[in-house]
Amino acid sequence: MEMKRRARQPDGGWGWMVMVGCFFIMMPLTMFSFGYSILFSDFLLSRGASSTTIAWIFNLHIFLWNAIGVFTGPLTKEFGFRRVSLVGCGLATVCALALVFVDSLWALSVFFALVGMFGGLGFKPCYLLHPIYFDRKRGLANIFLMAGVCSAQFIGPPLIRHFLVEYGRKGATLLLCGIVLQCIVGAALFQPVEWHIKVDAEQVNDEDEGQDKEKVHEGDSGAAVTDEMRAKEVGRRKMPGVSLSRRPSEVSMLSLAESDIDLSSMPPRSRRMSYDLETTTGNKNLCKNINGSFRSVRGLLQVFGNVLKSVIFDMKILRSPRALIIVVGGMLSINAYVNFLMTVPFAIQGAGHSLSDAAWCMSLAAVTNLAARLIVSVLSDQPWFNIRIAYMAGAAIISLSSAVFGFLQSLIHMQVAMAVWGCGVGINVSLGILVMPHIMGMEKMSSIFGANSLILSISMIIFGPLFGFIRDASRSYVANMLAMGCCGGLSVLLWCFMPAAMAYDERKEAEQRREEEREELTEV
Repeated sequence: MEMKRRARQPDGGWGWMVMVGCFFIMMPLTMFSFGYSILFSDFLLSRGASSTTIAWIFNLHIFLWNAIGVFTGPLTKEFGFRRVSLVGCGLATVCALALVFVDSLWALSVFFALVGMFGGLGFKPCYLLHPIYFDRKRGLANIFLMAGVCSAQFIGPPLIRHFLVEYGRKGATLLLCGIVLQCIVGAALFQPVEWHIKVDAEQVNDEDEGQDKEKVHEGDSGAAVTDEMRAKEVGRRKMPGVSLSRRPSEVSMLSLAESDIDLSSMPPRSRRMSYDLETTTGNKNLCKNINGSFRSVRGLLQVFGNVLKSVIFDMKILRSPRALIIVVGGMLSINAYVNFLMTVPFAIQGAGHSLSDAAWCMSLAAVTNLAARLIVSVLSDQPWFNIRIAYMAGAAIISLSSAVFGFLQSLIHMQVAMAVWGCGVGINVSLGILVMPHIMGMEKMSSIFGANSLILSISMIIFGPLFGFIRDASRSYVANMLAMGCCGGLSVLLWCFMPAAMAYDERKEAEQRREEEREELTEV
């Protein structure tokens, strides 16, 4: 009998602090984005902006918010989650500050779009960190992500309305910039999962050990993780006088040489740091400095190449029918949800109610949204819970409530419809991030997330202006809301084909495995 060690996700520990950091990032950024209709309502109406123009400004913001998600996975692989999120949050704050001084629709569209791009860069890593840190408690940890978005939708509209009354548009925007700046605190809590990975000890027989060695030699993904493999995967190894909590880039070149660590197994960022250490030791020698500068430029080009290759590789996942259903179905329901939320304040005012009534309706929807997200996130960890059926039910509720809302005139009826709509959004959106690893597997999470971000971003500049055009052409919010309801209905219809798509993918994967086995036998 021999003891073996197997690595697994932390499923707690510092992971909870990471989730707290995600909450402090998602709440301010969501508050600023979805506060667009309240914050700039008077400004847009005073400039005579049409519904199409209003939709273009908002959907350009959402387009860049999601388009940057295509590069989030590759960038975090190169630079780490903390650096990427810190840079995104910082630049988003600067662009939000510029909105204090805008005085034209063109300037508003440019800087609000930049807030979307950099805000998405700070926001998107939260979705990738969540499944990396958690496995069995993934649904419970998802509460922090959902609470961050929903609390912003609940607190944001009344708070922004209060800021507008007390300080005007410029003062309200300036105060929101200060709130967005707090995202940096959340990003500072991000740490590499390798620092907190857990290793379980197991007893194995000698026969099992021999089988494990064969599997390791063959590259089986289910093989036991030996000490050397774990050291290479993490990019570090226990060394005399060096703490295991330190990054490889923080270790001197001498220590790296003595530790027998394969530098090719390190992340590119760590290897680039070693260039910096090498060149700074001999800064009196001009040749070494020139050589170091050349290596730095080559390192930047290598980063760009790695990111581009990763993006292209991620897009190949759309060959899978189940991935296509996840991406297109999610795109339809999210377009219906986001554009409905943007249109509601104008529709309520068009029915003869005040902007304060619109803000409270949105807050009521946020309350039911939050309740549904928390309940569904907890239930998703249960073995009896069917994620696919619940996800489809949420999309169906969004579709029906959006279509009905356009016919309502009474404020009470509108509030009831918004409460029901919030429940549907809570169910659908809370499971949207869980359904990706559930159906595609964790190894494809980064790829499906990048492909989903690309398709979603493109759709935002198509569907948003289209909804605005329907409103301008019909001069009624009824047709506008019906179009949004149809989007949600198409999403439900598409998801009905998921079992067939999963069966098709399983057959293709089985055929591919048999083909690989035949090729191996032919070579032997």
